[in-house]
Amino acid sequence: MVLNRMAKGAKEIDIAATLEHVRDQRAGAVATKQQFQFVLSAVADEVQALLKVLPQQ
Repeated sequence: MVLNRMAKGAKEIDIAATLEHVRDQRAGAVATKQQFQFVLSAVADEVQALLKVLPQQ
């Protein structure tokens, strides 16, 4: 969801609100500290990879 928003040009992403939405849709999703850390790490890694392939301005 975060990456789709980025692809559509979103300049700011609210990770906490996104996770809250996921929790509303799927009970038990991202329930532990370790799961939350994994999600943040995965999103950060993907954002870094996307930034590397963007044209430099």
